[in-house]
Order: sequence, then structure tokens, then C-alpha cells
Amino acid sequence: MKGFSLWQFFAEGGWGMWSTLLFGFIAVGAAAWFARRPEPRRLAFTGAMWLTLLTVTAHATWTNVAAVCSYLEDPQRVPDAEITRTFIIGLKEASRPGALGGIFLTLVPILLGVGALRGRASD
Repeated sequence: MKGFSLWQFFAEGGWGMWSTLLFGFIAVGAAAWFARRPEPRRLAFTGAMWLTLLTVTAHATWTNVAAVCSYLEDPQRVPDAEITRTFIIGLKEASRPGALGGIFLTLVPILLGVGALRGRASD
């Protein structure tokens, strides 16, 4: 594997990376807010942002898969001999929003768990 470049990773993911990043930061921020001060009223917003992040991540990934398929449907763009390799490269790039979103989607429940433990300890 060559060196990892965050900027290349982000560029390969396309425009959907921006919404994934935005709602990822919002969801993690809301979960961190809950972890710091565990009040039940904060859970609704955090849950809504987590669900929005999940939706944005899925949408960006499927939009990228559709773009790859649209590109491959024209035989003048990709010769038949190269279609498999081009498809694999396209799927790699299409998965970038899912990889980025997955990081945030994992961090939010961890922070909520911390908040739940803190809230229980203060009871």
C-alpha cells in the first residue's frame, strides 16, 4: 500500500464527503456535549444528528456507486478489457464516504455511553 493522503481520500469520495464531514462533526459535538453534561433532553438532538449522518453517508456512497456505474455504461470511455479494474477502482473511491461516516457513526455511541455512565454515577 502506498502512503495515505487524507486529501486524496477526501477528493476520491466526491462532494458527499462535505456533508458527511459536516454532520459527522455536528453529531460528535452533540454526543460530546451529552458526555460532558448528561441531560436526557440532549439525547433527542444527538440521535437526530446521528440518524442524519447515517442517511447522508448512505446517500453519498450510493450516489458515488451510481456515478461509477454511469461512467462504465459507455463502452467508449472504458474498453471491455479494462472494465473490471476500472469498476474496482471506482468502488474503492465510492466507499470513501462510508469509511469517513463510519468513524463518526462509531464515535457518537461511544460518547453517549460515556455520558450514560456519568449520568448514572451522579444519581
